Amino acid sequence: MRDPNSSQRILQTGSFSGYHRFVELGSDYLSAGKTREQPLCGDKEGWGPLSALRYDFTPCFMDVWVSTVAVYGILFGGIAIWWLVRRKQKAEVEKDWHFWTKQALIVAIGISVAVQLVFQILNYPDVWAGDFRFWTSVLTIISLAIIFTIQFLEHTRLRNPNGVVLFYWLFILIAFSVKLRSLISQQIYDKHLPYFIAYCVGFGLSWVEFGLEWLVPKKKSTYQAIEDDEECPIEYATVFSILTFSWMTPMMRYGYKKFLTEDDLWNLAKRDTTKSTGGKFQQAWDYELENRKNPSLWMAIFRAFSGPYFRGSLFKTISDTLAFVQPQLLRLLIQFVKSYSADEEPEPVIRGAAIALAMFAVSVGQTMALHQYFQRAFETGMRIKTALTAAIYSKSLKLSNEGRASKSTGDIVNYMAVDTQRLQDLTQYGQQLWSAPYQIVLCMISLYQLVGLSMLAGVGAMIFMIPINGLIARLMKRLQKEQMKNKDSRTRLIAEIVNNMKSIKLYAWGSAFMQKLNYVRNDQELKTLRKIGAAQSVANFTWSTTPFLVSCSTFTVFVLTKSTPLTTDIVFPALTLFNLLTFPLAILPMVITSIIEASVAVGRLTSFFLAEELQEDAVIVKGPVDENGEESITIRDGTFSWDRHAGRNALEDISFTASKSELTCLVGRVGAGKSSFLQAILGDLWKVKGEVVVHGATAYVAQQPWVMNASVKENILFGHRFDPVFYDKTVKACALVEDFAQLPDGDETEVGERGISLSGGQKARLTLARAVYARADVYLLDDCLSAVDQHVGRHLIENVFGPTGLLSGKTRVLATNSIPVLMEADFICLIREGKIIERGTYNQLMAMKGEVSNLIKTASNQDHQSTESETTSSGSSVTIEVDRSNEDQEKDEMEEAQEHLTQLQPIRPSVSGLKKRKGSSATLRRASTASFKGPRGKLRDEEEPHSKTKQGKEFSEQGKVKWDVTIYGIMLVGGQTAQIGGSVWLKNWSEVNGNKGTNPNVGFYIGIYFALGIGIEETAREDGFRDIQVSDELFRNDPSRSNPESIFQVLARTFNMLFVNSARAMFTLAVISTSTPVFIALIVPLSAVYYWVQSVSRSPIYAHFQESLGGITTIRAYRQQMRFALENEWRVDANLRAYFPSINANRWLAVRLEFLGSIIILSAAGFSIISVSTGSGLSAGLVGLAMSYALQITQSLNWIVRQTVEVETNIVSVERVLEYARLPSPMLLPPSPLPSSLPLPCPASLTSDFPFGPLRCARPPPIGG
Repeated sequence: MRDPNSSQRILQTGSFSGYHRFVELGSDYLSAGKTREQPLCGDKEGWGPLSALRYDFTPCFMDVWVSTVAVYGILFGGIAIWWLVRRKQKAEVEKDWHFWTKQALIVAIGISVAVQLVFQILNYPDVWAGDFRFWTSVLTIISLAIIFTIQFLEHTRLRNPNGVVLFYWLFILIAFSVKLRSLISQQIYDKHLPYFIAYCVGFGLSWVEFGLEWLVPKKKSTYQAIEDDEECPIEYATVFSILTFSWMTPMMRYGYKKFLTEDDLWNLAKRDTTKSTGGKFQQAWDYELENRKNPSLWMAIFRAFSGPYFRGSLFKTISDTLAFVQPQLLRLLIQFVKSYSADEEPEPVIRGAAIALAMFAVSVGQTMALHQYFQRAFETGMRIKTALTAAIYSKSLKLSNEGRASKSTGDIVNYMAVDTQRLQDLTQYGQQLWSAPYQIVLCMISLYQLVGLSMLAGVGAMIFMIPINGLIARLMKRLQKEQMKNKDSRTRLIAEIVNNMKSIKLYAWGSAFMQKLNYVRNDQELKTLRKIGAAQSVANFTWSTTPFLVSCSTFTVFVLTKSTPLTTDIVFPALTLFNLLTFPLAILPMVITSIIEASVAVGRLTSFFLAEELQEDAVIVKGPVDENGEESITIRDGTFSWDRHAGRNALEDISFTASKSELTCLVGRVGAGKSSFLQAILGDLWKVKGEVVVHGATAYVAQQPWVMNASVKENILFGHRFDPVFYDKTVKACALVEDFAQLPDGDETEVGERGISLSGGQKARLTLARAVYARADVYLLDDCLSAVDQHVGRHLIENVFGPTGLLSGKTRVLATNSIPVLMEADFICLIREGKIIERGTYNQLMAMKGEVSNLIKTASNQDHQSTESETTSSGSSVTIEVDRSNEDQEKDEMEEAQEHLTQLQPIRPSVSGLKKRKGSSATLRRASTASFKGPRGKLRDEEEPHSKTKQGKEFSEQGKVKWDVTIYGIMLVGGQTAQIGGSVWLKNWSEVNGNKGTNPNVGFYIGIYFALGIGIEETAREDGFRDIQVSDELFRNDPSRSNPESIFQVLARTFNMLFVNSARAMFTLAVISTSTPVFIALIVPLSAVYYWVQSVSRSPIYAHFQESLGGITTIRAYRQQMRFALENEWRVDANLRAYFPSINANRWLAVRLEFLGSIIILSAAGFSIISVSTGSGLSAGLVGLAMSYALQITQSLNWIVRQTVEVETNIVSVERVLEYARLPSPMLLPPSPLPSSLPLPCPASLTSDFPFGPLRCARPPPIGG
């Protein structure tokens, strides 16, 4: 029976604990009797913990608290000392006033505790050696000595304070504060003033020590070469800052005020740089290659990155365990509420307050642990992707021709963009593979405590569903492999179309290629995608059905087999457990899918990493020769092959020498082996036998010139130091002066795939200038005169190749059929079918009247005929252009595939960033902000920084999926309504059972509950199918086929999870407000804080990732693989400088939002306690219903944050699609032989007869032809 005077008694006594105040202080902390009523406790109040005499803890229990902290300092402090002593790397930190003050304070605190120890001995003359309070002081002194040692060692070994030390001071201050409050309440300052003074001095000094250790950062040495304002704060963040992610707060505030640029970002921590992560992976992969017959990429990744990832599993374990503590506390809270409505003595209000505070503390602790796990998971994924990207790039520079034949450029870019991302995604869900079963086991144990053996019915339901999901998983794995093949086919086809767009338009083949693309896209890829979506929907349906089947079967068996009524203190803790069970069961399909995708990616990457590499001893490189006439290139009895496993050789029985200051020309018909000969000297061919020796540095000019995406000047310098005098000589010798005058920015004009387009002759002269400026010892030139005009060719011969040219003192090997240069050659070799047939000087070979003489005569006749017939010349030009376009396919294919990169996109290097780049990588590339396909401006892939989001474009396209979104919304609301209806039905049922003491009308209540549960699952399944139809429409209406992966898979799934969790959070707030209306007053301020915190996190950073593999031969020839690898590392690091803060910004936001969720839990529980204690008549069922939903709010807020960020990240893909869709395009017409069918008048020069059909003119006509 509830005491009607309890509220008045509380007000009169001030006691919420049920204890009466002890007015006369019978004893104090320093009192002790000779006869102990309890072992080791000389005080008559005993161990407590609560005193029976006053509203306080007992003296012995307070010392238990202090001694526990001291033991913590001794044990964990000893481990910290061991770790610090073994730490080899030292931090450059000065020993200034900060260090000496901290050490002096610890000594002073130790002295104050020693003084207290003396007073204890004096006050316990007979029993001090056996009193626990004495030994507490001894343990405290020992722990202070250990902390003194740690702080001495850490100052020179760590930038941030040691976590053991900080927690020691935090815990000891809490214990000292409680003890001080107790000493004051005992008025010990009247009886033992010296002891009280000593204690207060130690207490005050402890606060100062804690403040110095926590709040005052260590000062770096003056000679340390790192700028404070650009160093990542995590390098010196305290453990408290790491737990709360407060080290991100300055950037979040700055990003809230202005748009962040790359100059505002911190540098990476050393452990996160590409050099560090790539080195760890390479070391682990080399170990696999050396020690395992079948190298495992999984084991290499595990060996390199498993440490932090599995340390995160400890936090995951803590988080999962705390999650299942909440239902137990909920049961205690419901029992507390029931005590005010039942015929029994109500429990003390302080018990309810303690339960509410415990629920709040558990929620906060779970948040801290969960996001420490998430941080380690995301950082591990980031490091894996970074390392694999570096390894893929490095491997691509080593691939042999055989390896390149099986791995196209598009495939390699897909490895970077798709497969590495799959492995990064796996780190986010990988630990759920053990965590989900662990949570299920905890749930079953908790259910057994509630409903006994009835929980076996739920276990049976889960076992029944396992084989069904196994079949679905196998089906999804097969479909995923098929989808990857379809995706590769589409990527290749798009690359071919974009590569040959001019020819396709010229021949009016647009419709035919569109039909072919639609077949691959709609009939193959989309068909498979729909199958995957259907399988995913069925999987989600089965897994989401499982918790309901578990709860329904458990409750049914309970009420049928037990006489105990199914009451609220059983139903709602069980319902909370079933809700917790939903997550591990729902996440398992995602984990299985992620593992399947990662397994496919690992297989592809393993195949790539094991691909054939260049032959290391193919070429012997020695020092340069000094004297003219000395041999610079020597080939002795060489036989070479493009594929070492093929039976056919490219070159056979080659014996060749080239000397310093000699020009050697290679002549032969197309396909004779001239280019193969140069490739053999470079080492790109497999050497079957023989020896190749090259003296000095090599420069190479390819037949198809490779131009970097950089300025003209940077293309010429190619990483070498700028010499203005020689640079001007090179430009003049290569006939580039007039070209520079025509370019918008001269030699600062950006060229390449994203810059201005150069003609074939300009590209040839630009790459020749690159070779000349390199000032190498050996020059290998592959038909570099074929693309230039005759007068330009004569200029190059005179100023570059000839006896008076810049290269006259170098070894030159030129593959050409140009007669003028042959006349200047010192030596000529004729190659036919991979063999040297004739060799000698020009005059000797002409006198022999052999094949060289015939070739020269034939070439002279063809050149004469081509100059007489312009039509023939035009036709020939067209043919050469098409052929080159085909040969350039891989380079363009990579460019197309790079449009799909969304995660690894490095920011353009800033001016400040360029200044920090050291070594050879500092001069390779400087990003230009000018567009040279018209007026000056930004390149097309750059974003204007004045707006943080670009939602208007997406809103303008809404409604394109018609009724699917509307039906989806209805189903979503219906599902949430049915779920709440089921919970309310359980509330009413349990209250009826509690009132009657039995379980009446079992069939009726179970039937209604089952019907509501089936309604929930049907709406969830319909949501899934509507989601597939929406993504289907988006994919069919994607005009540019740009970023389809993000749109029709990632974005659709992300939107679904965002909407589901948003609806769940709103319905949760509604339920809590219904049960406790006073909670409505908190919704407005909490919502304001929520939206403010969320707005601070929105600082999207756009960047682009670009790296061309088309110039691998050139890079190898110049032996600049290391420089390009360093440049790649710099680009990846530039991206990580943005990515690392972004993932931690999510954690910063989530911690704060989940803290709001914890406040909601505390508020709901606190208002419930206040309501029942003041006689409001609030039922236990309604409290249980509200709290069971309040416990879900933190998880819902967490998922809302994650999915909001995912939506903002992937919505960029929609922006790109809309931008491409709105690009102006020429009018498309069906093929027609009539010139009159052209939509616009063409220039007169283009209306002459063409043998290959009609043309279509773009609008406006092209400038410059």
